[in-house]
Amino acid sequence: MRRFRASAVVVGLVATLAGYAPAGALAGATYTASQVSVGLVTVGSGFTNPTYVTSARDGLGRLFVVEQRGLVKVFARGRTQSAAYLDLRTRVATGGNEQGLLSIVFHPSFQTRPYVFAAYTRKSDGALVVSRFTARSYQSSTVLASTERVLLVAPHPNQTNHNGGQLQFGPVDHYLYIGTGDGGGGGDPYRNAENFSSLIGKILRINVDTSCSGRPYCIPSTNPFAKSTSTRIRKEIFDYGLRNPWRFSFDRNDHTMWIGDVGQDKYEEIDHATAVGGRDFGWSCKEAFTTYNSNACTINGHTRSWVHPTAGYSHGTNDSIGCAVIGGYAYRGPTYPWAGGLYVFTDYCSATIWTTGHTRNNVYSTAVTGHGSGNPTGFGESDNGDLYLVNQNGNLYRVTFTKR
Repeated sequence: MRRFRASAVVVGLVATLAGYAPAGALAGATYTASQVSVGLVTVGSGFTNPTYVTSARDGLGRLFVVEQRGLVKVFARGRTQSAAYLDLRTRVATGGNEQGLLSIVFHPSFQTRPYVFAAYTRKSDGALVVSRFTARSYQSSTVLASTERVLLVAPHPNQTNHNGGQLQFGPVDHYLYIGTGDGGGGGDPYRNAENFSSLIGKILRINVDTSCSGRPYCIPSTNPFAKSTSTRIRKEIFDYGLRNPWRFSFDRNDHTMWIGDVGQDKYEEIDHATAVGGRDFGWSCKEAFTTYNSNACTINGHTRSWVHPTAGYSHGTNDSIGCAVIGGYAYRGPTYPWAGGLYVFTDYCSATIWTTGHTRNNVYSTAVTGHGSGNPTGFGESDNGDLYLVNQNGNLYRVTFTKR
């Protein structure tokens, strides 16, 4: 995710397409995007450069706010717990604006397997590290950093930007999905996004419940390259051709994947697809709907076939529309059942809020539905599926829906 100045100028969505219709997806939302308005209600404040908010889905009703500097704080019943839930400040690099503690996720069986997984940039070399931490129980108010078990390290030696860092567990397979940026620098100069021997510029998928071949995880047999005999192909790769999938998520209901891939100079994109793996999202041949680098449109002499974005927007003059997409979630909470299936996202610079969704015929409709402030960095879900948002001003918001 790139960090630029905030802009107060808000302009509507520039481009939407029918896009890639996910096979087997359920019927679309009751209301279309243009029929709703999205608002933000401040519920907490005083956080330091938060990057993400999430829940443990353990029934305790807690929200966990991730701070870039390396702290995780608990927010519950309208108050922030005084002691940090997890403190990784001595391990986390925070240089170049985009490094830091990037996200956490809880084991799908957290009540019986109290594991917390974190993605952060390592202080010693800037590598993206994915680690597991163990709480004494799911009810614990703190987790010790000394329980860390490093699972995976994605080298990131040349630049401080484009780290990705989103962690999510698949809602059906319960494998850990990891988003990684392309390694930074303009235009993917190292061609990592299309390089199968590199872990960056990808969505990775691993099984963290078992160990294999000296690694603290296993490669799922259904990963697209799991059966390759080439030692030059990383079997952890699930999808590729991504620039910086800063935020991606799974729909709780139909289990499809939504990816907000941060663009280069002109366009931002949202991708929506089933979690089948092996897909090429086009970077750096494509930037959203347009060709960015025609020299990157082939891999090993073969023309690339990429997934087309579901929605996108241009940056506008001086980033007046936006500069870096902040992917969100498809709403599946109980408070606004009529908004079920609508996907909400925003932009780091403009804080414009868009909503998109697909109809019963899988035709997508996208509209500007609200406006925020203060450089938003991440949406998250509560235990029951209601949506929240954090921004760099240190605020925590609850997302609301209103029928137009």
